[in-house]
Amino acid sequence: MAIRVGIFFVFRDYHRRGRRNRMSMQPQIGPLLAGLLPEDAEVEVVNETWEEIPWQRCYDLVLISAMHSDFDRARQVSHYFRRRGAATVFGGYLAATHPRLCAPWFDAIVTGDPEANVPQLYEDFTKGRLKPLYERRGLEPRSPRGPRIDLLAGRARHPLAIEATRGCPYVCEFCVLTGVGTRHQTREIAEVTREIRLCQELMYGRIAGFQRRIVGFTDNNLAGNPAWFRRFCEALRPLGITWYAAVTFNTICDPATVDLMARSGCRVLFVGLESFNPAMLKNMRKHQNAVHKVKEALARCRAAGILVISGMMVSPLSDGLDYLRRLPDYLADAGLRVPTFLCFESPIPGTPHFNRLANAEEPALLPHARLHDFTGYTLTVRPRHAGVEEFVAAYRDAVARVYAWPNRLRKALADVPRLLLNGGWFPAVVDLADTFTLQNGGQPADGRTWIAGTDPAPPERVPLDAGDLTDERLAAALLEPTAVTDPHGRVVDGWVSREVASIAA
Repeated sequence: MAIRVGIFFVFRDYHRRGRRNRMSMQPQIGPLLAGLLPEDAEVEVVNETWEEIPWQRCYDLVLISAMHSDFDRARQVSHYFRRRGAATVFGGYLAATHPRLCAPWFDAIVTGDPEANVPQLYEDFTKGRLKPLYERRGLEPRSPRGPRIDLLAGRARHPLAIEATRGCPYVCEFCVLTGVGTRHQTREIAEVTREIRLCQELMYGRIAGFQRRIVGFTDNNLAGNPAWFRRFCEALRPLGITWYAAVTFNTICDPATVDLMARSGCRVLFVGLESFNPAMLKNMRKHQNAVHKVKEALARCRAAGILVISGMMVSPLSDGLDYLRRLPDYLADAGLRVPTFLCFESPIPGTPHFNRLANAEEPALLPHARLHDFTGYTLTVRPRHAGVEEFVAAYRDAVARVYAWPNRLRKALADVPRLLLNGGWFPAVVDLADTFTLQNGGQPADGRTWIAGTDPAPPERVPLDAGDLTDERLAAALLEPTAVTDPHGRVVDGWVSREVASIAA
């Protein structure tokens, strides 16, 4: 009998509305993991940003990944399927930085790369000797079949998405990549182009022909190695594809690189602009960004037929009320107008930013903060230049102005004609979708305060029944949100320093 494997990416709506979000660049960990499993395994990939987990299904092995803020849901999902006979495995950045925190809730933890661990993990499981920790690093060996994107046919908006590099060479203090150790690895370009063709063949007859020509690269920073990236763009030109990716700001500051990307088929880029406040960028060691170049860089990309979408953060440590009041004007002047998201700068546990705040002499974080508060949409850091309520009120006012429907319409009228003329229909459609389906605006969920310790918990629930919670102490530990700070704003034990992954002993 085939082994039944469920691969879940766990998700909670950061805005506490309980909605799914199909518009974001979706994580491709599911197809990647599925491609590393034997062909005789019966595999199902479930991305909770799109759809509900099929609670009625039976699995032998469940592989789970999640963002830090969704960990409580991940461990409850694990408990649910363990009670029904499955072995569960957890991987991702939280597993890599805090394996001891994760270990009690899963049968195994993966702190290394999937390519170097999943095949061995699966073999160990089939032989009944699953180990508690898998920690090898490396991109190879890569599955000759490539990612199983066919498992997403009919469900993903853009299923043809692969990874050409991994990591990022920069050391931004708020980034989880810096927390696990900065690196940027590139794959052989010929291998990537082969994988693109393989995926196109795999999706023949499963999706429309035009969709097979749209390729997404899910890399953290596709252009992290500029010399490699230029060769990569040249290799993409003969394929005749339209592609999108995420790159750092310095990439779009170079006219020659922008021209090369456009000629190779690039039509949409996500770029982390983050802030118009140079002090915030300096504080976060995001030295590759230059505020005075933003307007010119965005205009250059539009002229080349490339849509740049971006998120923005407001910093409780660097930004004052005057900056928040002027933020809509900064966005309009730069030509971005409506960012994909506007959030708080959030110190993710395991990052240098978090550790710096956790070690501050006076508490820098707000009291009673729970892990589910560290989404970017709940304030977790004490503002330096305003009171907590004042800062949140100014943030909410900025959100209301930025995402007002007249402002969205102005962005569409400014962007779409130029994108249609220079880049065709794809960037124009993405721009309209990004502008008019954003979740940042709209009616907030009931009871929201946007402040850690008082913001309501996420509404999503795992259907645990009385039989799953027979042990009262276990039930209390499982259902209680994971605490990050105490009543005084001090970080509780176990969060500050990066753990050594040595739980196997």
